[in-house]
Amino acid sequence: MLKEEVARIAENATLSQSEKNKINAAKYSAMMAPIVVALERRLASTSRKPETPHELWFHEEYREHLKSAILSFKTPPASAGALGEVWRPFDDIAASLASYQRKSSISLGEVAPQLALLSSSDVPMPGLEKQVTVSESDRSSTTSLQGIVTITSFSEQLTILSTKTKPKKLAILGSDGRKYTYLLKGREDLRLDARIMQLLQAINGFLRSSSATSRHLLDVRYYSVTPISGRAGLIQWVDNVVSIYSVFKSWQNRVQLAQLSSMAPANSKNPAPPPVPRPSDMFYGKIIPALKEKGIRRVISRRDWPHDVKRKVLLDLIKEVPRQLLHQELWCASEGFKAFSSKLRRYLLTNLENLFQVSSFQVQALYIIYN
Repeated sequence: MLKEEVARIAENATLSQSEKNKINAAKYSAMMAPIVVALERRLASTSRKPETPHELWFHEEYREHLKSAILSFKTPPASAGALGEVWRPFDDIAASLASYQRKSSISLGEVAPQLALLSSSDVPMPGLEKQVTVSESDRSSTTSLQGIVTITSFSEQLTILSTKTKPKKLAILGSDGRKYTYLLKGREDLRLDARIMQLLQAINGFLRSSSATSRHLLDVRYYSVTPISGRAGLIQWVDNVVSIYSVFKSWQNRVQLAQLSSMAPANSKNPAPPPVPRPSDMFYGKIIPALKEKGIRRVISRRDWPHDVKRKVLLDLIKEVPRQLLHQELWCASEGFKAFSSKLRRYLLTNLENLFQVSSFQVQALYIIYN
């Protein structure tokens, strides 16, 4: 937009060069003002007195670079050709941080030295304050309240997951001698998730108290969610889980291998197979043209996308995936029909959780499957 404005002003023959420069500088300052505010707010948050070795390292390494980059950004460029250069200082900082962002683990002592030194505490283990355990052999008759398990210590290494918000997987040693694993998520409000889990616990109580449902051993499995603040929280790590995304990805790989095998040339030198398209690429490859048909060309919040467009894209994507894909995955992962029947029943019962978490099941399914 700035480049278009600069080109338009440059064509105005009634203005002198100094007047053009003054107008371009004013437009630049006005249009970049929201970005400057955001940058200065972030600088203020990272310029507070460092409290951990990690913060001290970042403070010493990047504070002056960030201040210089923001100061340079606030200064209007001399010409339209220099507009692209205003981001270069930030690109340099990002390039410097790239190798650090690829780390798969970090020491707890670097980011939380007080937790690393913890040897015992009276703090209850998250999610086990009043945990009710049900015997797997007889879910209908055996229930018992555990004693309160407290936090004894934290594991030294944190695993960094390679997703957008970089959540951390951490292990906590309990007073009962067992290790409990959690996912620490930041930049996300988990209070609604915690309320949903409480709702599922209440539903289980109703199912067990009713004679009509208790004999069918109906039960919704859930996990603990512990909000720490409005921007972070702990989620209980559930082992031996196969995500819908991994099932979908495996199917994509099988389809690609089958296509390459049928199209393989006679010579032995086969070129490297093309990368399997990411679900997000497939999604945006359909939603962007669909939005353009509706006259929506600029990128806007997904909340503002028309519901009928999202529904149409969802149905188009569903048609490209076999309807029995999940059914086949459960069958292939079972030792026999009895195990398959048990897995299918357990999946149908525990999948009730998804129904309680959405206001529009089809739209949320699109988010779950393709993101």
